[in-house]
Amino acid sequence: MGNRVPAAVVIVPCHNEAAYLPDLLAGLVTQLEGQAGWWAVLVEDSSTDATATLLAQAAADHPQLVRVHYGRFGSPGAARSAGVAVAEAFASDRGDLHTQRYGPGAAGPPSWLIGIDADVLLGSDWVSSWAQALAAADPEQSIGALNGEEDQSHLLAPFPRAGQLSARFGAVAQRSEDRVGVTNLNGVNHAVRLGAYHACGPYRQPTGVGPDGPVVLAGEDWDLGLRLRLAGYTIAPTTITVADRGRRLLADLAAYLGGTAYEGAFRRVQASGPAQDLDAEQLARFWPGAARRAVLHFYAKPILALPGLLESDVGLSGATVAAMRAWMARWPAPTFSESRNGFLYGRLPRFVDAFLAVILDELDLHHRLAGPTSSHPQA
Repeated sequence: MGNRVPAAVVIVPCHNEAAYLPDLLAGLVTQLEGQAGWWAVLVEDSSTDATATLLAQAAADHPQLVRVHYGRFGSPGAARSAGVAVAEAFASDRGDLHTQRYGPGAAGPPSWLIGIDADVLLGSDWVSSWAQALAAADPEQSIGALNGEEDQSHLLAPFPRAGQLSARFGAVAQRSEDRVGVTNLNGVNHAVRLGAYHACGPYRQPTGVGPDGPVVLAGEDWDLGLRLRLAGYTIAPTTITVADRGRRLLADLAAYLGGTAYEGAFRRVQASGPAQDLDAEQLARFWPGAARRAVLHFYAKPILALPGLLESDVGLSGATVAAMRAWMARWPAPTFSESRNGFLYGRLPRFVDAFLAVILDELDLHHRLAGPTSSHPQA
């Protein structure tokens, strides 16, 4: 390719991952051994199973490649941020160890962060594919992050109605991103330029007020993605893919595809029996909500946060663009910078309610209902 491969550190939050870590570590460590200057930080977040033991053994066996950080963080976002801080401290502490190991000209301190989850399966070329993608993107300073993909098709194959709903969601998300650009980071498989992270980060886990006090909400990935876009960075798509192990999806298909597993109060869904496909009534009931979520996260959110997008071709008629501008003038706040929660859970839903029907019509989304199953994660 000709481009120098920048160094990267893989950040993995871990909470009760004992069932998944042996497979992840075996593949990840083997691949990191072949990529100069790359290593991983795994963050042990108050697990109650054998996660800590497995991580300690990996760090002991591979001290140049694996660092482990222990703590009580309570959310994926807080754990990811802690992992980044540890990665930077490790890079500083070890000084020229990468040069001693790999020789002059080897990749130096990390300039990219790669985020994955502990319960994914990596292809045998996952690290090398990211190395190629980062080498190509590194000179383009406007690229703040790259998104990989997440394959759930093998999990949904036995569940045709659930697969249909997922495909519909993915088709709307893809059409939306084609018009306004990528805004959401795919939390299970993405890379962030370290300089962009310092400008826009850290990962911040949205919170809200519940009946018993603050509750953690899902979405540290799309939260950082939006801040990257607001700062003028782009997020580039890649075809680099991880396979979903199905912990959340198969634990409760209805909760996952219906949105309740990751919107509102954050909860880790737990399996209570064999996965069951959606019935016809659930499919009919969930689809309008899935369409709305896809439009909200992948289309309306960047437009409302970045009104300048309306100066370009976002697929809407002049009358609709004028109506959106008028709506924003009437309801100018809260912006994302003024109040993240007020924007995400107040102003943005009202904006979507006002324009959902016309967006679906003018982007021709009513006809995008039966495409191939998409790798887009649920927002």
